[in-house]
Amino acid sequence: MKAMRMAGMGLAVGAVLALCTIVSPAQATKKGWDSTTGCAEMRPEVTSISGWVSPNACTFIKRQIKFGKVTTADRVGAYVDIWSKDATLWEPAKATRPLLQGEEAIRKSISGTLSLIPDFRFRGTRIAVNGPAVMFEAHNEATVKGHEIAYPAVYRVLLTDDGKVVQGRRYYDRHSLFKVLDPELPDLFADVADGSTPDQGRKPVLGPDELNARAEAWNGEDAEALVERFTGAPLSAPGLNGGTLSTTQGKLDYLKRFFDQVSDVQLQPGQAVKVDRATYLEWHGTLLPKGQTESVSFGIIERVGDTGGISSDWTLTFDRLPLVADEAKIIELYGRLR
Repeated sequence: MKAMRMAGMGLAVGAVLALCTIVSPAQATKKGWDSTTGCAEMRPEVTSISGWVSPNACTFIKRQIKFGKVTTADRVGAYVDIWSKDATLWEPAKATRPLLQGEEAIRKSISGTLSLIPDFRFRGTRIAVNGPAVMFEAHNEATVKGHEIAYPAVYRVLLTDDGKVVQGRRYYDRHSLFKVLDPELPDLFADVADGSTPDQGRKPVLGPDELNARAEAWNGEDAEALVERFTGAPLSAPGLNGGTLSTTQGKLDYLKRFFDQVSDVQLQPGQAVKVDRATYLEWHGTLLPKGQTESVSFGIIERVGDTGGISSDWTLTFDRLPLVADEAKIIELYGRLR
């Protein structure tokens, strides 16, 4: 059965890859907006901005940074101003649940979030731009029932010509928010640890012709292939509490924990963004968590650091919460915020 599904995936991946071809920094450079000067006024506000930063991408970055800093009553307005009238917004949920769409739905969503976590704030860290696609990394902070929580996020957006977001996907780990409210919430990766010998050797960065194989490895639940391709690149991922895994054993244990908790993984390539020092790969689709009866919409962002054409570090960003909590449990956890 899995072989038949993978054969079908090969066709689907081939069709989608045309939409997300990796573009080199040299190809992305445009006259007047190179990889170091675009959106110069925002660069002091973040860790880095990479890629060709068009005027519309700079407009988005300004609006996003403004929302992250605003603490007054106009926060909802600052957030809604980021989005186009008919935009869609995604984060993990039941696969059958429709996306949030349109200004009013997005306004209602952010109003509800800020009513539960009124001091939510963030600052931009690494931002990568490829035409209308932006990977906006952020350091998020919030107070949850007296507990100070900090967690990373990647906001993946597609932009209109006026810098509004027409499609947004939020990648962050809600498990970090709710573990303090429910200490019994399962933690898949709590005791994953490195072996004794760090990976030896280094591998070149991924090329466009390898994306099919990468997609097949995720959907085939092939931890060995995923890890082997980034030999020598330490892994940062949810549940490691800011640490990294530098050995093949540790990285394999981590991914095997993930795959042991899910089945029917059907992830397709989303956006791929290559900039001067990193490549971002988005995988988006559905999977079935262990012990649940309905598939959930799910996604992963892979970021691979690039040092002189060699893969230097590997970061995964995804939400652990739907892997260990069904919809009823998640609703109950949100109720604890009130």
